[in-house]
Amino acid sequence: MRYFSPLRLLPAFARRSMRNSQKKNIWRFVFWAALVGAAACFAVAVRYHWSRYSSEKNYQKVREEVTGADASGAESAAAVRTGVYIDGLARAESPDSWAEDMLNPTLSDVENLEFTGMIDAPEPKIPEEVLLDAEESPIDFEKLQAINPELYAWIRVPGTAIDYPVAQRLGVEQEYYLHHDLYGNPQFAGCIFSQSPAAFDFTDPVTVLYGHNMRNGSMFRGLYEFLEPGAITDEDRYVYIYTPYETLIYEIYSAYRGDSRNITGENDFSDKKVFEDYIESTLKPRDMDAVVKSSVDVTKDDRILTLSTCVYQQPSLRVLVQAVLRGSEAGE
Repeated sequence: MRYFSPLRLLPAFARRSMRNSQKKNIWRFVFWAALVGAAACFAVAVRYHWSRYSSEKNYQKVREEVTGADASGAESAAAVRTGVYIDGLARAESPDSWAEDMLNPTLSDVENLEFTGMIDAPEPKIPEEVLLDAEESPIDFEKLQAINPELYAWIRVPGTAIDYPVAQRLGVEQEYYLHHDLYGNPQFAGCIFSQSPAAFDFTDPVTVLYGHNMRNGSMFRGLYEFLEPGAITDEDRYVYIYTPYETLIYEIYSAYRGDSRNITGENDFSDKKVFEDYIESTLKPRDMDAVVKSSVDVTKDDRILTLSTCVYQQPSLRVLVQAVLRGSEAGE
């Protein structure tokens, strides 16, 4: 049976008029929806850029205070170092500092961003007086830990921009520094960190350090360089870990994309068989594009440093760079 539309009873000109009216309504809806969407995008962009500007300004102020570059900041610098800790955040008692904190990204902003590879958020500024010229131990840990006592080491990877303090939060907040910078402030770049209870002296069979993959090349974005053919096979590449007591030297031997499982949480590396299986997985990863330096000998008696960062728009994957301890030098 053929379907009969009541509209057929109307004159032709009336039907045309109704169709034209419906089309106009549709286009009006599309226009207003697009306008509202554009306004929302503009508001988000303004909020992000204002946050970035204010964060840069705040980091510059802290650097000047800590290094003594601005004498007028000496009093507030002392407040930052001896300020009250509230929920793990070092807060200065100065009202001006509280106002600046309000202009920084909120913890909710940081936690709700799915991929840091989407943005060019600023990396934390390191106070210049923390860095020394001494060849044996280029980090002043006394001054570093005056900023934050949870900063226990420093990582440096020559040939990359990776040159940062390492933090660890004790207790249940395992990923605290995924969303907080070295000062304890909510920030997209976070801080390089390990998960508790990793040994502060790096004596565990496997130590895993985590860092964000930032679009501007900061934090652990530099790990992607080791995925390039020949990056570790054509020349020796090293990772330097500085602690208050010694300098640890690791040789990079493998880089690949792996899954996002909690490496130390899901493996008991005190079991030699488990440790050997892990070593085997780093030497023969399932990633077809893996870069492995097969000439490097790694055994169950070695210590491994694993560097991990996220893969943009692939939350179940990580870029993993593996390095084996090759020596140590006593600090000053």
